[in-house]
Amino acid sequence: MVAAVGAALAVVLTLGDPGVTIDEPLDVRPGRTYVASLQANGWRFFSPRVVDAVFRDNAEHPPLGRWLLGIASTLGAPLEIVLMGGPDPIGLYLHAARLAPALAFALLVGLVVHSAGRRYGRVAGLAAGFALVMMPRVFAHAHLGALDTFICLFWVNALLRAERSLEHPRAPLAMAGAGLGFGLALLTKIHAWFLPPILLVWALSRIKLTRALGLLMIWGGSGLALFVLGWPWLWYDSFDRIRAYWGTGVERASLRVLYFGQVYLDRDVPWHYPWFYFAVTVPIGLHAFGLLGLAHGWRHRRIDPFPLLLAGSISFFLLLFSTRIPVYDGERLFLLVFPLWAILIGRAFSLAWHRRSAHQAWCRVFLGLVLLAQGFGVMTTHPFGLSYYNALVGGLPGAEQLGLELTYWNDAVDRVLLDRLVREAAPDASAALAPTLYPGQGIASTTRAMGQRPVLLRDEDTALNAEWIVVSRRTAYWRPELRARLSQGRQVLARTRQGVWLSALWQLPPPAPTPRSAPTPSRSRP
Repeated sequence: MVAAVGAALAVVLTLGDPGVTIDEPLDVRPGRTYVASLQANGWRFFSPRVVDAVFRDNAEHPPLGRWLLGIASTLGAPLEIVLMGGPDPIGLYLHAARLAPALAFALLVGLVVHSAGRRYGRVAGLAAGFALVMMPRVFAHAHLGALDTFICLFWVNALLRAERSLEHPRAPLAMAGAGLGFGLALLTKIHAWFLPPILLVWALSRIKLTRALGLLMIWGGSGLALFVLGWPWLWYDSFDRIRAYWGTGVERASLRVLYFGQVYLDRDVPWHYPWFYFAVTVPIGLHAFGLLGLAHGWRHRRIDPFPLLLAGSISFFLLLFSTRIPVYDGERLFLLVFPLWAILIGRAFSLAWHRRSAHQAWCRVFLGLVLLAQGFGVMTTHPFGLSYYNALVGGLPGAEQLGLELTYWNDAVDRVLLDRLVREAAPDASAALAPTLYPGQGIASTTRAMGQRPVLLRDEDTALNAEWIVVSRRTAYWRPELRARLSQGRQVLARTRQGVWLSALWQLPPPAPTPRSAPTPSRSRP
């Protein structure tokens, strides 16, 4: 409980620091629509007409995460108005919505602490929870009003509950209850569909075939029932809509990925991309503990096979994204493996902590200092933890030299940068955000200061004529014309971490007038 409360406070007190990320408006807006429509329609919310209107344009993901964002945004809007100094100019109250993933992260930390502590003792639990908080990219995601922290919580919860329930004295009833956890994960993101094969292999290694299949059918039936019940979109035209939902994983626009200086489409990244990002986005001291926990788990697999479940689940996702399945945004699509890794880290720390030696007290002091030192990455990259790289590549400066993606979600375009734009730009000045990945992304970044001025931030298609350009360093999406234009301008302010700039404000000279072509002389008719 203490660890969960500490994690919640660490996130909630810094919720306003990162800029608005690409997906946040796309996830919070539907959630607010759900809440408003339910308030307006009551039980008619579940009628075909209302269901079609509410879910039609956002059925690429199940609704649970967006419900949570919408509830937090709606209920927290008055608090945001007070704390942020006025109403949200775009009406989404994204900072209030961020309360939901912040609390989900606190629950996730509590879950990790409880799981590791129940098996390996209090020291293991506290170390596992601390390790999770000290993973800069995981900690950064907890600040953002998107679905990734939710799927971490619900997926890990579903896995751990099912693992315990398989060998429960009243296994059928326990598995039916665990299936509800599976249903919550299904209602959050498509990743939940990878739970059944993992649990099938695990169950077959633990209990007889017929019993394993029977229990998993109870578990899966319970989860599927909740999934369908919780997503009214599937109640009507069910076959076509389920087929369309499954198609969202393959029928979608490809994203560009910068990897070692080369731009790939998300289906074409080299097979080692997920393995590399798993290796370089966790502090190396935590990795050392994790590898120790993995090695110890392998040696004692007959006594305690649980570490093999954790390692197998991690390997499953890394192998999955080593195929032609689209993968992008560094660690984001397999973020849920990191809580499992944290449990192995906690196990290893506990082993070292309880190791008997003549200098046990000094060893414990050293271990504590080593664990605390893993927070260096969070401290030096906040609030742009999505840009963190560990010492294996030389941190952010090394990542820059290697041609890795320095930022991918626009979080470095924060209030500090945009407030400077408001102070520097004339009231009628034109401004643009680059790059933008969907229409209206620039306007979605509007701050209260920009709304009061007002300064309108347009999308990148206006950047060639804008006097001011706010640039995110996602260079895979930089157009050649943008690069050429920036070379003619003046960088007013850059947001940097570890000496590497991640976003910047540029002032540009007016574009050169296009020369008029000489009028073509008209011919006289013969």
